[in-house]
Amino acid sequence: MRYLILTLLLSFSFSECDNLSALQCGTNTDCEWIEDVTTGSCSSFSNSQQCDSTPGCNWGCIQMGWWYNWCYTYGCEGGTYEIDNGYCQENPNPPSCSEMSQIQCNNNSDCQWTEDITIGNCDDINNGSDCYAIDECTWYSAGSYGYWYDNCYGGSYEIDTSYCEEYDFIQGDLNGDLTLNILDVLLIIDIILNQESSDLADINGDEIVNILDVIELVELIINT
Repeated sequence: MRYLILTLLLSFSFSECDNLSALQCGTNTDCEWIEDVTTGSCSSFSNSQQCDSTPGCNWGCIQMGWWYNWCYTYGCEGGTYEIDNGYCQENPNPPSCSEMSQIQCNNNSDCQWTEDITIGNCDDINNGSDCYAIDECTWYSAGSYGYWYDNCYGGSYEIDTSYCEEYDFIQGDLNGDLTLNILDVLLIIDIILNQESSDLADINGDEIVNILDVIELVELIINT
């Protein structure tokens, strides 16, 4: 049974990036969005077929004759047009975990986002250099602006130095060899058939191990 499932899954050889929107592509570090925008003037089209097939352009009468409102000249109206042909493709140089934003990090199974937020009060800072280093705080020296002693002002502050780092393990590496391969696919199929559970096998993070996790694991292997 598991070999039948495996055969069906491996028959799919498609790129996960091809059908992604710009927003989806931007959050997937395995993909990159390629900008491809064409701009021009509707008046540059000399026939109605080209004109009417371009968004924002319209073929019509651009000069009326004086006799019984007869149209003297037809042309393409609409001013300038813009056609967005942008597309998503496989990223040949995906960023490392440390280079990812929080959204990218959370969408990457090899990385984890670590919260590191410091909260404090400007009044507790007793030297100018540390005070100036925080955007929310301002240092006033004695006698300046009505303040009669040196102090740091500004109320509370928050410093966010959260970061993305690599997992100490590889999601989907069920046999612990630090490599995603066919052996891991066979193990995850066994987990499903035996109705067992495993955090490492929950590739998509929905807290259920099923065929969707097998599909994601196969895609990870293909794209590695």
